[in-house]
Amino acid sequence: MVVSMEPNQPTTLKLSKEPKGEFISVLLKGKIDEDATTRPKKAGENQSYVIVSAVKFDSDNNQTLWSSKDWKVFLDDSGKHEMCKVEKHIKVDGYNSKSYMLSESDLALDRGLQPRKSDVPLSLSFLNMGEQPTALSVIANPNPLNENHGVIYALLLLCFLYSLIIFDIADRTFASLLTATLAIGVLCMLGDRPSLEKIISWIDMDTLMLLFGMMLMVAVLAETGVFDYMSVFAYHLSKGQPWFLVFLLCMLTVTLSAFLDNVTIIMLMVPVIIRLTECMGLRTTTVLICVAIFSNIGGALTPVGDPPNVIIATNKYVVAEGVNFPIFVIHMLPGVFFSIVFTWIFLYFSLRTKLYAGSEDQMRESIRNLTKTAAKFNAPTPSEEQLRRDILNRIEELKERYRRKQDARTFGLQPASNFIETLAEMEAKYKLKNKPLLVKCCIALTFAILLFILHSFPFMKGITLAWAAMLAAILLLILANKPDMDAVLDHVEWSTLLFFAGLFVLVEAISEMGLIDVVSDWTTSLIIGVDDEHRVIAAIMLVMWISAIFSAFVDNIPIVTMMLKLVIKVCSNDDLRLPLLPLIWAISMGVCFGGNGTLIAASSNVVAAGIANQHGYKITFFEFFKYGFPSMIICDVVGSIYLLFAHGLFQWH
Repeated sequence: MVVSMEPNQPTTLKLSKEPKGEFISVLLKGKIDEDATTRPKKAGENQSYVIVSAVKFDSDNNQTLWSSKDWKVFLDDSGKHEMCKVEKHIKVDGYNSKSYMLSESDLALDRGLQPRKSDVPLSLSFLNMGEQPTALSVIANPNPLNENHGVIYALLLLCFLYSLIIFDIADRTFASLLTATLAIGVLCMLGDRPSLEKIISWIDMDTLMLLFGMMLMVAVLAETGVFDYMSVFAYHLSKGQPWFLVFLLCMLTVTLSAFLDNVTIIMLMVPVIIRLTECMGLRTTTVLICVAIFSNIGGALTPVGDPPNVIIATNKYVVAEGVNFPIFVIHMLPGVFFSIVFTWIFLYFSLRTKLYAGSEDQMRESIRNLTKTAAKFNAPTPSEEQLRRDILNRIEELKERYRRKQDARTFGLQPASNFIETLAEMEAKYKLKNKPLLVKCCIALTFAILLFILHSFPFMKGITLAWAAMLAAILLLILANKPDMDAVLDHVEWSTLLFFAGLFVLVEAISEMGLIDVVSDWTTSLIIGVDDEHRVIAAIMLVMWISAIFSAFVDNIPIVTMMLKLVIKVCSNDDLRLPLLPLIWAISMGVCFGGNGTLIAASSNVVAAGIANQHGYKITFFEFFKYGFPSMIICDVVGSIYLLFAHGLFQWH
């Protein structure tokens, strides 16, 4: 409903129902200065505002019987801001009692107040304290969701999802969709039924578009044979030394992930890694986990390396602090560098005798999985028939490699005994199949990389990473002139896209239930409780570790949004006098490093698992957790020490 307000004239809006709880929810939309409303000390001296309060007003006697605390909503007098939304829970506990509270609006109107009982319904009061008429769109919910119950249900839903995935009870895509559906049902049960439009808005289309665009490009690129050729080149560089090969792959991934989206890099690297591990007899899933871990670490370095960093770097409050590409890199580089060093040491000593363990079992399992997949095509279409032939060819290749697998094992930095023979075989078998198509793919990839880089500049703000990937994919499809689009679309990881869609809906649903707000309020109260001398250190530690732990168990994209709101709210409190930038670096390290905590913590992990599954290899939750979670702890400890020295001891900010 739109409420029009004349200057200094009160306007009331009756609530549709009587509140049953302690709060009512009020959502306002209009020409509102959101910054000044959330941080009143930022408001101009003569800035217009509207006083909003819940009242019991007896119109017969022209008397206010009860009034809540006032909420000042500052208006945009400059016209610089677009239509903004602000929301607040107004406390109405005790509005039926004899007690009342004198509000600023009553003082302005010089009303006489007398406590008395009345059956007068509760209303919302709006008093325009500006000089010009104004209007706001108002949505009032007299019985918003009970956060105490909502938080319990949210935790139960997360436990249910993780039980399905950890114990391999159901496919992770089905588990995500099932839990998201249950979450919507719980919201309906709690009286906060979301509309279809709202549910669709919860899905992060930018992430899905980025993934879809890059999947299309990788599908076309795979036809050129470039992944096989890169496998031969990497094997030649490593001289058959397994740990040197793993080191090269991890460092290449770190470097590329810093300047390109790490999901893109994982899509390009995983097919190469699978070929190499099969040739050298290494445990495929173990090497993929190592590369995924370093992809998340490398993505933390720059504003474009990881989706959470993109959200941080484009936030208006962060930009206002002067954060640009070089500043971001300079502050993140020490923490990221030492995290790479200590994580590599940990992984080397953890895996130095396990790099081959179970590789034969994995190869046999891969053959079984691919055989089942090929058997599903009973009456295939032409595109499905081509896919079936590709799968059968791969099965034969794996069987041949399994039969010829050497019993000898290579540890440490000793080269493989059959390096020359294997290299000759690979060079003869794996060659570029379609050079003209490879040139077209390189043109499209160069176009995508150029747009990715330009995205960090203000004048190209409209070219998001998602649109860059989609435009590059469309360009490649035009250049390639594929006659059968179905064959390309068959290589898209639809299950991964559905998994993310379900996860986004689930996370937003549990946010509606109040879980994220409770964590935010709890963190804020802890920071406020620390004395001034140690407040910066305490804030850095709390922000980093809460970001890391929550990012490990909930997708890090909504977590970074929550933590940004939290630190901006805390830093806007003039009594606390907290600098914003140290907390921004703490969020970035926390959510990016936290992505290594579990298999579903970061997009790159899920994509790596999805592509591996296409090749017949299954990365389990427990296997990833065994190496990913300790790596997360190591990185966050290193990041914490760095931030404590840089901003706690030397006051770099």
